[in-house]
Amino acid sequence: MRRSCNLATVSGVYLLGPRSASEESVLRRPLLPAVGLTMLAVALAGCNGGARQQVEAAPAAVVEPPSPASPAPIEVVTPVVLPSVVPPSPSASPSPSPSKSAAPKPSYDVAAVQRTLTALNYYGGAADGRAGGALASAVMAFQKVQGLPRSGSVNAATLAALASPKTPDLRGGPANRVEVDLTKQVLYVVKGGAVSRILPVSSGNGASYKQKNGATARALTPTGHYVIERRIVGERKADLGTLYDPQYFYRGWAIHGSNSVPAGPASHGCVRVTRADAKYLLTALSNGMSVHVYGGTHVFSAGSSAPGTDNPTGDGGGEAPAPPSPPAPAPQPQPEPVEPSSEPAPASPPPEVVPSP
Repeated sequence: MRRSCNLATVSGVYLLGPRSASEESVLRRPLLPAVGLTMLAVALAGCNGGARQQVEAAPAAVVEPPSPASPAPIEVVTPVVLPSVVPPSPSASPSPSPSKSAAPKPSYDVAAVQRTLTALNYYGGAADGRAGGALASAVMAFQKVQGLPRSGSVNAATLAALASPKTPDLRGGPANRVEVDLTKQVLYVVKGGAVSRILPVSSGNGASYKQKNGATARALTPTGHYVIERRIVGERKADLGTLYDPQYFYRGWAIHGSNSVPAGPASHGCVRVTRADAKYLLTALSNGMSVHVYGGTHVFSAGSSAPGTDNPTGDGGGEAPAPPSPPAPAPQPQPEPVEPSSEPAPASPPPEVVPSP
């Protein structure tokens, strides 16, 4: 009985004989190198002669190369091309837009102007180099005295006048007094015969307005010599508005603080100053101090028959209205005007009198 030799896999090469599916797959691998052929010869030596003869009779059948007609499937891996990520080019940061509320930097030396106005008795604040409301008020008073346009802003003409200022013209009187020049719209505080402070004011504008009792009055300021009769520290709610720190010099007319102090006449008859200046006047003036009011156009003399002068109702912060005057009624005898109890005569101080600080 002839024994056949069906070799298994030797270093990846299969010989003749029945092959399984796995052996068929292995035969499609590349042929053995030289070392593999040597090992194959050793393996064949152990087979019987019949098998050896079979191998020798058909040497070409020892190794079957892969069939070119049916190549092994090759798995093709398509490379994944990642999109190139280009970092965005840095863009320039936008320039910050200037604040709308930011005021332009002054073209002049603010601190130097403050020091000059302080020496001339117009400015009472700190020489801090900040152009604020106190400086604008002082500049306006200076412009009024110098005869310049009343803008409250420092311009070339103002700087030239600061270098060679005019001396204020005073009317004279007691060593300690107040002078109100209604033509220039300024107030002088005189102490010891010398000017201590010069402030801008706004007096009566001459317009007609309605009083609380319905009567028509005119916004006039009394002129003449008076004294500080009484004063109120803080607010006084009058018929026409609020008066801040008022100091009365004739019945219902007072020097008082206001939220509106324009360059010219604008009040109902009182002498307006800024609220900050009204605080200063509380320390500079006192009851009984002389007040001299002169000049101007919208004025009346104390005791005259100017309409509205006997029943003052105080002054507010806005412009005095000027409604059309109603037709004049038929003349009838009128009783002598009587002062309201809320505005007593100077000889009898009202209950809201505040002692001098």
